[in-house]
Amino acid sequence: MPSRTLALLLLPIVLAPLLSAQQMPKVGKEYKDEVDIGFAIKMPSDWPFVPGQPDDKNEIGGYSGGDLSVLMDPKTGRPFLELEIKLLKFDRRKAGDTQTIEVEKDGEKIEINLAGGAQNFTAWSKNLKSGWKREEKLCKDLKVNKVETKLHVYRNVFDKKEDIAAFLCAWEYKLQPDVEIVMLGFAPADDKRWGKWEGTLESMAKSFKPLEIASKKIAVAKGATMRDARRAELQTEITKNPGWKLYETPNYFLVSSKNDDKLFMKELMERLEAIREQYEEIYPPALAAELRQLAKAREAAAEEEKKKNPEQGEGGAEPSEADFEKELARRTRAAQGDPMERSKCSVVRVCSSEEEYLKYSGLYGSAGYWSFQTEELVLYDDQKGGGRANTWAVLNHEAFHQYVFYFFGNLSPHSWFNEGTGDFFSGFQLEGSRFKLEPFNWRIGTVKENINPKNLAGTYAPLKELVRWSQSEYYGQNKYKLGGGENYAQGWSFIYFLRTGKKKAKDWNPAWETILDTYLRTLVETDDLDKAVDKAFAGVDWDELERVWKHYILSL
Repeated sequence: MPSRTLALLLLPIVLAPLLSAQQMPKVGKEYKDEVDIGFAIKMPSDWPFVPGQPDDKNEIGGYSGGDLSVLMDPKTGRPFLELEIKLLKFDRRKAGDTQTIEVEKDGEKIEINLAGGAQNFTAWSKNLKSGWKREEKLCKDLKVNKVETKLHVYRNVFDKKEDIAAFLCAWEYKLQPDVEIVMLGFAPADDKRWGKWEGTLESMAKSFKPLEIASKKIAVAKGATMRDARRAELQTEITKNPGWKLYETPNYFLVSSKNDDKLFMKELMERLEAIREQYEEIYPPALAAELRQLAKAREAAAEEEKKKNPEQGEGGAEPSEADFEKELARRTRAAQGDPMERSKCSVVRVCSSEEEYLKYSGLYGSAGYWSFQTEELVLYDDQKGGGRANTWAVLNHEAFHQYVFYFFGNLSPHSWFNEGTGDFFSGFQLEGSRFKLEPFNWRIGTVKENINPKNLAGTYAPLKELVRWSQSEYYGQNKYKLGGGENYAQGWSFIYFLRTGKKKAKDWNPAWETILDTYLRTLVETDDLDKAVDKAFAGVDWDELERVWKHYILSL
């Protein structure tokens, strides 16, 4: 999975009770690709389609019955495997894309394929988790509608005594010399249930057929804007994603499967544009332009230093995963054209439910995220869960990460600054067509409890330590045994205090008014987290700052 800027850390998600019956898919309409590879195959009519990640070179998408299609232990209710249908592609027509690099991660060297994905099904199958064993006697060569096809079968036994096992059946279609399509089917392997699933999967598999590229990719006129090009890209992709539609606002593209609620989508689009106005008040485009010049000057100085001392670059440390992510960021649209134009190409993917969001993202324990690699903000309609207020809070938080990425690049501030500011914007409440700042209700109760002197069990991180914490410490790996939710709450409260305390906090010190701006400016100018903290908090009396901060937050 690509690395992502996680949204708001939540308590572990409690899955709905899993039912013991496995709902079989019903063979339905054809899935068609008439703009890229050219093929059609019948897929489940009663299971929704969830596309693969934009940067996943292999997965086209999949169909799942959710809780009704889970292989589970009938005694404990423990889920073993989700039964689903997936479509994969292995496209080697652009051979020049293949490139691997070696980076350092956690003290070990790992190899990363810059092209992403496997080159063929054999390579892909090596990533199957332990337990899956190839059943050579069941594998065979055949032809489907004159297309050379190989059937690969794997079996996994989850509980031998209870006869709980599954098949993974993969039909590999040789569509072109350099292109294969694979249909994967996960099904129960016991005699009783496999007999029912086998016919359904075969019926789908035998429906595969080649298609001519009838409708070309949507063309982009010469001299078109970056937004025009992005729209054409998304429109082309949408034709291959049944059940998904494209929406537009002046600054955003929305890709959504939530198409049965026009009022929800209308409100979401209005909120996106309204909260962007709040981002622009604190982080105006003029400030972004000024800070980018500082970053360019720093990078130019570093390049000049390399030229003067080329030997210093030899035999140095292996590139780290952070270096790799910075390199990926430079390859995105954020490295092209004018930032104002780039920001108007922002993409928001709206899943119809939490279940679909988790299926798409795989990020259990999160409510949404922004990914610079896929250049998507991803969230879901939480009306049936925590309520729409949760959806709007996530939107405000993640859209902030997206906004600053296009204006400042792939900055990596400390988590108290990054996530605390995201949560600061989550507190904005829409009144009419404008937002009004309020304390963020997800966080205020937690931080008040932790800093209240009457609560003997309350614990918090001293501010002078919090501002230097790494992401792992902020997420819960710290000496105070504070969890992510508690640290998010404290980070929010500190940003809220620094942003609003000037007019309201008792004993406010005017020297604190420049902390946030100095921190950001120094980080951009030096790309050094420690220097940013040193300069932002130079001369600060930490005891005084902490005392006034606690009194102010407890008074809210």
